[in-house]
Amino acid sequence: MVAPGAVFARRLREQRRASRMTQTELARRLSALLGTTLDASAITKIESGDRAVRLDEAVYIAQILEMPLAALLSGMDPDEARLQELRHELQIRQWREMAADSELRQAMSAVAEVTQEIERLEASREEQTDDAANQSDDGFR
Repeated sequence: MVAPGAVFARRLREQRRASRMTQTELARRLSALLGTTLDASAITKIESGDRAVRLDEAVYIAQILEMPLAALLSGMDPDEARLQELRHELQIRQWREMAADSELRQAMSAVAEVTQEIERLEASREEQTDDAANQSDDGFR
């Protein structure tokens, strides 16, 4: 199995070249995002595997190259990586929808129970009022 750092280095080099971006340009844009100075030699070392890439650098490099970070780590095609991301997001949203649906059903059931309890108590109060009125009428006859 190829080490993730080696995959990242290879994919970075391929994608940077495919984007027709020089190492100097990538270093300049990466420096701006990081808020530090990074020169082209750092990019050369990352691409050759002589320097490990830091997580924040990897995230910003993916952003600069306009591709998912997963595509730089897995060696898969950027479109395939995006599809994989979207499928995962869809699964999460479907799970949330099911959870929300279940919560909605529980809330509706609770509302129905409270409504029934209110109706029962109101009917009981009405009966008590009627009984009291009838007893009052019986006392005056």
